[in-house]
Amino acid sequence: MTITIIGAGNIGGTLAEKWKAAGHDILIGARNPSDEETLKWAQGIGARVMTTAEAVQAAEAILIATPGKVVVDLAAGLGDALKGKLVMDATNMAGSLGTAPGFEALKRAGGDVVKVFNCTGWENLADVRYGDQVADMFMAGGSEGAKDTVRELVKAVGFMECHDLGGDDRVPILEGFALVWIDLAIFQKMGRGIAFKLLRR
Repeated sequence: MTITIIGAGNIGGTLAEKWKAAGHDILIGARNPSDEETLKWAQGIGARVMTTAEAVQAAEAILIATPGKVVVDLAAGLGDALKGKLVMDATNMAGSLGTAPGFEALKRAGGDVVKVFNCTGWENLADVRYGDQVADMFMAGGSEGAKDTVRELVKAVGFMECHDLGGDDRVPILEGFALVWIDLAIFQKMGRGIAFKLLRR
């Protein structure tokens, strides 16, 4: 699968490396595709760097891993390029609790959007294992077909399960769930080496 990464920081960069290792074709959508540091990193993992518009056009799936506050403008700027594309929204909440402005903007642009990879730190994307336990991931979105594909991409990263919280109306729950990880890791000073796992009796 050809996957475009928009926002190749810690989250996007780590997922790019994981998916490339799993055999996917990785494109990096960059504002400045001639940036030497980006080109060197991309060459190191075997990815290609293009303008954001070119990379979106060429993609089968798109990961949005930018700061949450820029997603509304990003979606508007891409116009119809997202229409019918699988879009994974890995951004954190940029509106008030109980809202999902970035996700809704991507939907308005025509993307087949799934909220995923937003509720943990990049360290858990790099290494999902905690001793003999493997962390879980969570997602939400209205397209069952898109979520089937996302589930496979999540497992390619190494997560044990990708739990489906439900449709588009459940996305704000997942936005808020990210705040739980942030609060525990940062404000409660537990550190970034923590992850979520659903246990059943």
